Amino acid sequence: MAHGQWSEVEARGVLAAWKRSGLSVEAYARGRGLVPQRLHWWKRKLGIGVAVEASEALLPVRVVEAPTESRRGEPVTVLLRSGHMLKVGRDFDETAFARVVALLERA
Repeated sequence: MAHGQWSEVEARGVLAAWKRSGLSVEAYARGRGLVPQRLHWWKRKLGIGVAVEASEALLPVRVVEAPTESRRGEPVTVLLRSGHMLKVGRDFDETAFARVVALLERA
């Protein structure tokens, strides 16, 4: 779990995992080493609890490989159903990553 500032995408992922858990904010945060006030702050900022608007619906996407010279070495953030966040770089070990994901999803 990231301990620095969250991006909006990261916060939405954590809040979605919290909602799926069925736990109170306090119980969910305590179980993941988070401060409950952080979740409450993001809930207020993002208006969580308000009906989802059409602009927030999931849409199909097409991934296109960028030319090598325009690729940046920034990590990709993967939000798991369990609420865990993983950041991986471009040249990560897929086998090791799959094992870590499997372990975290069982937690």
